Order: sequence, then C-alpha cells, then structure tokens
Amino acid sequence: MDKQIQLPFECTELKSDSPFLIEDSLISTGDMIGLLLCTEGSIEANIDTRKYSITKGNIFFYTPSFFVHILHKSDNFCGIAIRVDYDFVLPAINRVLSIREQLLFKGNPCISLNKRQFETVESLMTSLISRIELENKSTISMQRKTLMRELIISMGTTLLFETLDIYLTNNPIEHVSNLDRNDTIVQNFFISLHHNYKVERDVAFYASQQCMTPSYFTSVIKNKTSKPALQWIIETVITDAKQLLQYSNSSIKEIAIHLNFPTQSFFGKYFKQYTGLSPKDYRNKFATHAHIENKHKDHLPIFLP
Repeated sequence: MDKQIQLPFECTELKSDSPFLIEDSLISTGDMIGLLLCTEGSIEANIDTRKYSITKGNIFFYTPSFFVHILHKSDNFCGIAIRVDYDFVLPAINRVLSIREQLLFKGNPCISLNKRQFETVESLMTSLISRIELENKSTISMQRKTLMRELIISMGTTLLFETLDIYLTNNPIEHVSNLDRNDTIVQNFFISLHHNYKVERDVAFYASQQCMTPSYFTSVIKNKTSKPALQWIIETVITDAKQLLQYSNSSIKEIAIHLNFPTQSFFGKYFKQYTGLSPKDYRNKFATHAHIENKHKDHLPIFLP
C-alpha cells in the first residue's frame, strides 16, 4: 500500500547545488501552477521570454507551460517551491479574484516581501513541508490518512490565501466585488482552454460547453478581456509552439504532434499565418544557446507532474 499521502500540491526545498539548477539549463513548468520563494542568495532566469532576477525575499508565481532558462545563480542560493494542481488552485483563485485581476496578476508575477511578510510565508512553507514529511513517514490507518490529507490541504490553502493577500497588499488592484455571470463564463473558458487547446481550436467547442452560440460567446469574452475568444485560443497555441521551438530539443514534427496538428505541413502554415515565420525560421532566429548546447535534460521535479 502506498504510504504517501496523495495531495494536490508538492513542496521542495532548493539549494544552489540542486542538479536541475545548473546554469544554462532548461526547465519546463509543465502543467502546473505554483510559486517560488527565494530564502537566500539570488537566481536569474529568462521565463516566458522575460528576464527576472529573483533575490532573497522575492516570490515568483509561475503558470503552466513556461520554459525557464537558468542564466545565473549565486553560490548561496536557497529557496522553497510549491507546485499546485491547476484544478485545485483555480476554484480558490476564482473566489477572490476577477478575471481582470487574474490577468494583471499573470502579467506581474514577481513581488518583493517585507520582513514580516517574508517570515510569515517562510514559516507557513516550512511548516507545510515538515508536516508532509512527518505524516509520510508515519504508519497510520486509512481513516487517519484521510484526516491528515484534509488537514495538510487546509494548511496549503492557508498558504495560498496568505500569499494572495500579500500580493494584493503590495500590488493594489481595484477590486470588482460582485462577479456577474459573464465573469464566470470567462473563468470557465480559461480553465477549459488550459485543458483543451492542444486538441480544440474552434470557438464553437468552447461556446458549446457553456450552451452558448459562438458569436455571443465571443462577444462576452471580448467585452471582459478586450480580446475575442479566437485570439486567446490562437495565442495559447502559438505561445506553446514558440517556447517549444525556442527552448526544447523536440523536432518540428514532434511539436506538431504534441499540439495535435494533423500534419507537420499544416502546423507550419498555421504557425506562419500568425507569426510571419515558418517554425524552422523561427527556431533558427530565436533558438537559445541552451537549446543548441544544453546537455542537462533533467526537468525540475517541482515544476513537472
């Protein structure tokens, strides 16, 4: 019988000598959402085409499908990272943030904590790690394992809301207190898009999930996000394709298969239509040194399922 308590999140303590944090290595965030707290030193990385310097007291919030290119880290770097199942965290976020607030949050993923905030978050994280390690080493009945699972999940939920509160304290966003039906429609669309964009690229599919006509569905999405639904679908597919071309060693054919295009040729036409470059030309122009030379193919476990 598996003694590990099955949780919707994982916690990992990081150090400068962690084998997957080799400079110039590539890491995929995979299908997860989470945060990294830097507790000592610093680490510098390109994340989703933007460069970040994360130092002691910084929290970085990451979302699915990012590629992280490690540029530099200090010898004394330490941190704590938590990855969370998308389906677990989204309902909680939806209860407190409107779709507009979530988009602003995604565009500003790194914040600096003051001393009190840092101590609060670090304490919650270390307590969570200690409790998980303790219970996984214990021999307990199924009844107690169920109880411990709920207790640890409540600890993780407390950490989630604490960090959201700190984020909003440090980055005030005008809050929309009463979410209307259209907010719910948009939030459901983004959840569905995250799960289905590799297979479904037709607005009608997403509209039908919410029993709406494509035209009305599109107008709702555009009114709430300033972009029509089709543009969100295209941008999601193209962003994934760009990162795979730029950072991974996958062939163009493998990328086409990954994104569920019927042929490599069809993928090439789709990609060029929205970027002006063929996949091959894009890779030749933007592929990183890490893509060409990288021999460290181990993925960071905290970022991958």
